[in-house]
Amino acid sequence: MRTLSECELGKFSEQFFSDDEYVLADAGYKATNYIIPIKKKPRNSELSLADQEFNTKISSMRVKIEHAFGILKERFYSLKSIPVRIKRKEDVVKVNA
Repeated sequence: MRTLSECELGKFSEQFFSDDEYVLADAGYKATNYIIPIKKKPRNSELSLADQEFNTKISSMRVKIEHAFGILKERFYSLKSIPVRIKRKEDVVKVNA
């Protein structure tokens, strides 16, 4: 979430998304106008059936995306290890360049 908030996409989302576009994200992200995270289970409660179905659909899409990344990493071996550690603001700039 920190990296997203400091990159161009996070700062100027209106330049990247129209009103009907969004990004599906995991529970580590906060919901915004363009980010839709999976639903977290409320404390001492269960998810509604609609939220469970939503999470199931998101999970099935994420599996396909993870498989695509795996294929890309096998095809382009240099993607397996991109040695950049993000510790400072300058590192975020380097990754987003």
